[in-house]
Amino acid sequence: MDFRFEAGVSTPAGIWQQMQDISSIALMRILEFSGCRLKSGVVQSAGVKSMPIDRLSDIEENLESLREQLGGKEKARVLARLEDKTLIKQQIRELCKEIQEEEEKYWQVFARQTKTVEIPEPEAEIIVAEIVEEVGQIEVQRQYPDEVVQILQEIRDKLNQPGATAAAKLKGVISSIPPFVGISYEAEVDTENFLQQHFPTFRKWAKVLAKKS
Repeated sequence: MDFRFEAGVSTPAGIWQQMQDISSIALMRILEFSGCRLKSGVVQSAGVKSMPIDRLSDIEENLESLREQLGGKEKARVLARLEDKTLIKQQIRELCKEIQEEEEKYWQVFARQTKTVEIPEPEAEIIVAEIVEEVGQIEVQRQYPDEVVQILQEIRDKLNQPGATAAAKLKGVISSIPPFVGISYEAEVDTENFLQQHFPTFRKWAKVLAKKS
């Protein structure tokens, strides 16, 4: 490797820039020689597979920790002095935001992973039927804000469309959950509790599938 400064460059800034350029070229040559390659800013060694960026088990652990913290803060707010309640309420809002972001990430990763999963049709039919029936009950009970009911109605309408298999429809439901998480938290609805209460078969199935991923 022949590294030389360009003639006529005498300012400190110019020399410093050339030194940086030389360092970058040298690093690339070293990586090429050692059998490594640079891809999207990440050094990858030849023959070594990169690990997944997000694992559902890791996200679940983060969610469990955040929910425990939230439970502790909610208890503390009840027992706190009046002058401390405002600060604790702010901490609760911040924790809720973190939980929302983690849940959205969870369902985004889950949706990507289930795209290539083969779902047995009889199993999917049971889950789809549960969702359709429960959305009808939610409409009648009217205990949730309109924006939450609206997105559930949209999911139900897609499930009722003819043509696609129940398995394909179920995958469509999964892809609709991340935006539902955002809407439900804006309406102060706990997504996890909501899914367990109203769609227990779906939530149980999803948890089992997530452990296999």
